[in-house]
Amino acid sequence: MDPVPTKTKFLDRWTPKVVREAKQVFRESGLKGVIRRYGWKFFAAFFAYYLIRDITLYILIPWYFATKFI
Repeated sequence: MDPVPTKTKFLDRWTPKVVREAKQVFRESGLKGVIRRYGWKFFAAFFAYYLIRDITLYILIPWYFATKFI
């Protein structure tokens, strides 16, 4: 009997493999395990990504629309 293939979740298709692995390491070993495995550069990249994303969403886009339509 063949094993039934597992259905992948929607977000798993769009999430990079390294982020999924880091999430699994975090569940198993906690924050210290993630730091041991990926180092501080992973956290620097993670922080920079969210900083750029939030500045774009909450500052640049509203500022653009405010200057265009007001």
